[in-house]
Amino acid sequence: MKLVVWLGNPWQSYKATRHNIWAEMLEKFLDWEKLWKLKYDNKWKAEILVSDDFEDKVIFCFPQTFMNLSWESVWPLAKFYRIKPENILVLHDEIDFVVWRVALKKWWSSAWHNGLKNIIEKLWTKDFNRIRIGVGRPATSNMVVDYVLSKFKPNEKDLINEVEDQIFDLISEFINEK
Repeated sequence: MKLVVWLGNPWQSYKATRHNIWAEMLEKFLDWEKLWKLKYDNKWKAEILVSDDFEDKVIFCFPQTFMNLSWESVWPLAKFYRIKPENILVLHDEIDFVVWRVALKKWWSSAWHNGLKNIIEKLWTKDFNRIRIGVGRPATSNMVVDYVLSKFKPNEKDLINEVEDQIFDLISEFINEK
């Protein structure tokens, strides 16, 4: 069994922000894979889709908490379904990358990303997979919060749209990997 987690803030006020880049891609990915929509499940504090359309069963999860509390969905799901860390994929924004740069990493630190930091603390390991997409970096470190909660410029959005297929391929490779 595999768990794919899309980090973001679920509320309308955060829609289209840098921190929410994955939430925007979630629906496109589900359409791309011809999967159903996620449905909210209060038990997991997340929108969930359990799919048998792949070799292994896959749980798609979009936590409905603030980004920094994503562990409230990830940890209980991993524990309940006994999902090993190497079978977890977390998709998140990365301020240390230029807009559009994409990287698949295994067993990496949180790199100051509080959503990841809390997941690592609850799972007691950093040995899970991540796909990071660059959202750029503000001019100074005291601007990070406002920056990640700001919207993309139109040209930046175009750059991200150009790498969507690459991103979806990486997710599919993880899902189908034995």
